[in-house]
Amino acid sequence: MNLAEKIQALYAKYGSLKGVTIELHKQLIAISVKNEAASATIFLQGAQVAEYKRVGERPLLWLSEACDFKAGTSLRGGIPICWPWFGDITRNPASLTQQLDEKVVAQLPAHGLVREKDWELDLVERLDSETTQVVLSLAVSSSEQWPFPALLQLTVTVGVELDVKLKVMNTGSDAFNFTTAFHSYLNLSSVSACEVAGLEGCNYFDTLDEWQIRKSNLPITIDREIDRVYSDVGSPTVLSDNKFNRSISVTPLNAPDLIVWNPWVDKAKRLSHFNDDAYTQMVCLETASVLDNVIELTPGMSVDLGVKLSIA
Repeated sequence: MNLAEKIQALYAKYGSLKGVTIELHKQLIAISVKNEAASATIFLQGAQVAEYKRVGERPLLWLSEACDFKAGTSLRGGIPICWPWFGDITRNPASLTQQLDEKVVAQLPAHGLVREKDWELDLVERLDSETTQVVLSLAVSSSEQWPFPALLQLTVTVGVELDVKLKVMNTGSDAFNFTTAFHSYLNLSSVSACEVAGLEGCNYFDTLDEWQIRKSNLPITIDREIDRVYSDVGSPTVLSDNKFNRSISVTPLNAPDLIVWNPWVDKAKRLSHFNDDAYTQMVCLETASVLDNVIELTPGMSVDLGVKLSIA
């Protein structure tokens, strides 16, 4: 099915639903939903939530102005889904990497295999006047890069809060291990006006200093490049933005780790689809299950993971 046929099929199925629009952003198809509480845009490529905004408020998610919306290129911003590994494959647990052919490991892309794939739109449903639910799925076939069949299902609930849940089902005959992350880019007034609380006392790996394990008892302020993996976070993480006069709570479901990332000045200049000054407008708080919290799925089993973003 080509692009035009796919759009026509989606219009025929969902185009008449209240508050639902099928959109084409250059080469990428998105579904936009709007209700009395909020609006959101979700791309079929990567099942990526790119925009979420409550009525009368500023966007919660940051999306780069430099995105090219080309097929096969993950969007910079929103909430990319990282699966079945997070970050550099070689930084993942041995129980994951040893499942794979060592000849291909060095060539595997960062953040897994599903960000650039087109997912199927399974359901769009208006649950009530303030809540719309969108369900997408991706059947993962056995391949040289990932020899384990699986079914992924992403449920996005758009309302007063944004709720994103990923169900991973092992549809093959062998157990497998994976890591995953919801790579959430949050929209800021200015990075200098923000701080991150809720991670005090938690151990973290400082990836910018040879993965040394550290701990801090203070909220995080960002005045330089930061790339930390916090392990076993026990409570919601809160981003406070003094200029926007709001706090964003990041609450996990079965995902105990959290990554804090901002590229700062020098790395921002090297990133694709990222303006040189964009680091001042975003921070990533990435709900995850990584490192020691690798997940094992036996045949026929499934697991649900997720993140809820709310504003106060």
